[in-house]
Amino acid sequence: MNASVGEQSVVERRGQASILGLVLLVGMVAMVSVGLLLVAGNAMTAAEEATESERVEQAFVELGHTMSTVSANDDTSRTLQFDAGDSGAVTKTKAGWIHIKGGSVDINRSIGAVEYRGDDGSIISYQSGGVWRETGNRTRMLSAPNIDYDPEDETLWFPITTLSGRQSLNSGEIAIEHNTTDPISNVSFVKNDSVTITIQSDYYRGWERYFRSEASGASIQNVDHQNRTIRVLLGYADLEGAFDEGATIGSDDPADFKDKHDNFGNTHRTGTPLPEMDSVIEQMVADAKAGNDVDKNLSNSTHTNPLDDGTYFIEEINGDQDYTFDLSNGNATLIVEGDVNLGDDGSINVVNRDAANDNVLRIYAGGDDAVINGEICDTSDGSCSSNAKTIQFYGPSTMSVDFGPGNTGAFEGVLYVSSSEQKNWWDGSTGTCADHHQVHMQGGGDFYGSIVAYSACAHSNSVSFDYDASLDGSNIDPYSDEYSLPPQITYLNVAVHELDVRNK
Repeated sequence: MNASVGEQSVVERRGQASILGLVLLVGMVAMVSVGLLLVAGNAMTAAEEATESERVEQAFVELGHTMSTVSANDDTSRTLQFDAGDSGAVTKTKAGWIHIKGGSVDINRSIGAVEYRGDDGSIISYQSGGVWRETGNRTRMLSAPNIDYDPEDETLWFPITTLSGRQSLNSGEIAIEHNTTDPISNVSFVKNDSVTITIQSDYYRGWERYFRSEASGASIQNVDHQNRTIRVLLGYADLEGAFDEGATIGSDDPADFKDKHDNFGNTHRTGTPLPEMDSVIEQMVADAKAGNDVDKNLSNSTHTNPLDDGTYFIEEINGDQDYTFDLSNGNATLIVEGDVNLGDDGSINVVNRDAANDNVLRIYAGGDDAVINGEICDTSDGSCSSNAKTIQFYGPSTMSVDFGPGNTGAFEGVLYVSSSEQKNWWDGSTGTCADHHQVHMQGGGDFYGSIVAYSACAHSNSVSFDYDASLDGSNIDPYSDEYSLPPQITYLNVAVHELDVRNK
């Protein structure tokens, strides 16, 4: 009797286990099915989003071309079928600004945008002729702005497009009408002048890429990621005359050129901006750090003077180091990543040149400070005031240059730290020269050669400044063969067009 009960219990347990296994199997199948459905659903959603994004991109490119046509013709209106996706698009009147300054033109205008925001966070936008796609920190240009630069005639046409009001746009037929045109000026003659274009926009990276490809990397003067701004330079004064004066000052403000004791005499000119070297020096430093075309890195090794012709890189110069160059067999280039701070016993000298005196030493420094308490000289003939063509010192627009106070240093050569605008070069300067003076000469020291800067101050009577007249008419090019100048410009034409974009 008891055995039968035990056998029955075993059978019951086996039956229950079979049922439980079946239930688990069904559950697992259900879970796998749900997972497959979720994956398939996500894949379908991603595919749908990608398809919609492609349709919207094409619609925005067509929109940009149509708006360019309407901008170019005052009495023109157009309609087109517009795909704004499921979420629609919006027109904005204030999506940044453009400041163009050059010749008789000085204009700062807000620029609008037409924007679509996808579910994946990407943005497709039309802005002042260009169509951009923004994904995170990456901007891709879908269609170029309708800016026209003719390198043969050196003419720039720059239409600025604004929008009349903020409106929502749905898919369907939309109308584009030309409301007004503000011709800022007739064609402005800007030869031997520079044109600065500053753009603030969420799509500044796209604008940067456009100008970098169309006008060369040398045109990009500054990229401010924090303020989402780029600054572009087109045109420049003739570089063949860059050193025809003892001091060539970019600013035309009398306060930016202070000559207390007539140190510069009549060998100076003001209001003559020349190209900034920032982008060129930045690229040279990057190439040198990567070891491209560098004969020796002086940062991590001792060197034996004199150094021969070739290209040398060093992270910074600070203190009483001595760098002596023998130019008997060719040119030498010294690329400094950071500041140049020559102590009282520090020096950068040339001791020998070729028989024709053609070979030169070029110094490119990328830091924000140059302090000359030691000497930078061509001592081939034993002096420091005989040939300013030998040494050429180039720094970015952010570099301040200090020859004092209490300075006993000497500089023989050309000093080029051009800037197109005032900067806060000094954070609480010492002495009587001000923060807005890029070059300070206020405590002694000897200078023989020529200076190119935005502003300068020579205050002390003990400053010795002499212009090397042999520089007049000399052909000194700050740019080496591998690094180009900004595009030249002679004529500038700017107009502002206001358009109305709405659903019909």
